[in-house]
Amino acid sequence: MTRPWSSVLAGVVAGSALLLTAAPALATTPAEPAYPRERVVAEVLPAVTYLETRSEAVVRERGSGREIGTVSVTGSCSGVVVSNDGHIATAGHCVHPDDIRNAMARDLAERLEARGVGPRDRLYAFILIRYEFEGRTPGSPIDRTVTAVRADSSSGAGTRMPARIVDAEPNRRGDVALLDVDATDLPAVTLAPAGDLTPGTPVTTVGYPADRDRALDPSREPSWKDGTVSSVQARGGIPFVEVSAAMAPGMSGGPAVDGRGRVIGLNSMGLDESGSFNFVAPTSTLSTMLDRHGVRTGPGPVDLAYRAGLDHRVSGENADAVAAFRETLRLRPDHGRAQEQLQLAEAAYLADGDASERPAMVWGVAGGAVLLLLVATTVTVIVVRRRRRAADPVGPQYPIGPQYPMGPPTGPLPPATWPYGPPPQGTYPQAPQPPVVSPFGPPAPRTPAHEEPPSRTDTVC
Repeated sequence: MTRPWSSVLAGVVAGSALLLTAAPALATTPAEPAYPRERVVAEVLPAVTYLETRSEAVVRERGSGREIGTVSVTGSCSGVVVSNDGHIATAGHCVHPDDIRNAMARDLAERLEARGVGPRDRLYAFILIRYEFEGRTPGSPIDRTVTAVRADSSSGAGTRMPARIVDAEPNRRGDVALLDVDATDLPAVTLAPAGDLTPGTPVTTVGYPADRDRALDPSREPSWKDGTVSSVQARGGIPFVEVSAAMAPGMSGGPAVDGRGRVIGLNSMGLDESGSFNFVAPTSTLSTMLDRHGVRTGPGPVDLAYRAGLDHRVSGENADAVAAFRETLRLRPDHGRAQEQLQLAEAAYLADGDASERPAMVWGVAGGAVLLLLVATTVTVIVVRRRRRAADPVGPQYPIGPQYPMGPPTGPLPPATWPYGPPPQGTYPQAPQPPVVSPFGPPAPRTPAHEEPPSRTDTVC
């Protein structure tokens, strides 16, 4: 919480050195794959709230009840919606009377020191011992007013909602508080399972630094500071998580989230001005308070539709993302982050299409290529055959077989009246004809009529 004094957490730093010497209670938890940072920011951002605080007290002397005067302070904190019905979690020191009293006493001591009355630390201790800070009625708590500003409104200016303080634990007893606003279907975060965290676990602290807004134009965009879990300590038996992620005044009460966008705790305090030692109140302390008041957490219809759109965006399923964000806006028309994501999804669809449509397109292109290849192959075969016919004027040849012992004849095929067509004349020699055999034996030799048979003459040697 920020206030117009020099040290924002001066009232709660006293006695916090015990955190450095407490025994560690470490346990390992299974690692889960982290979301892309853009996905984490988009999921958590709609639930982060800016808190304006104003406190006023009557200063009375202890014992006599004599009124000394009134003191009022204003400041800012951060918060996060933990249930759709309007419950907001923040740091206890932002709204608890004990922490506010300490801050008021510190402020008075600084003013008196500036006037030369005495050293600030001695004045601070004297004020706490001698005086009481109460409401208008003696014994009543300090008057506190809290306004939650939901920066997720599509109007851009934010939606201001008066908040009622449901419960609060001071810094020394856990540093968590629960507020309630009159709203329904608010975007909410998911709480990580309660338990010890392993050193080295990535963590991001989220909140609205007041010093930034004083130096620059006021912004409704929170800061995101990355780091890791350094250790798990305890104070009076109550756990606190030391983180290396930076914190600044005004970020108190904002969420500290893991790599999947789940809240592991609430930004609590730092031990010195250097920012070397920052602590988070873990979800185990917050869960105890939520259970005590019967507050149910978990994503509602708005959250489910919105996160489905984010998942589709990460997967490149832009058409489904557009449908999911439109459903989110139907359920919650003033969901500014859904409106931004819808515009991004529409632009991505126009530029890149949809990942779910790409396989069908690839198969269609591949099928078309195969079809073109088949057509080209068929055309090529036909063309080759025609070219071969044109280059061969003889045409088909006789088949080669044993019926042509001298080789196949040449020339075109004859008409199909012969089994193989009649062979052309003179193309090849005729086969020899077998002799005719008479059934009565060979014929007797014949002598011509004008010839006389030769006479027989015996010759003696």
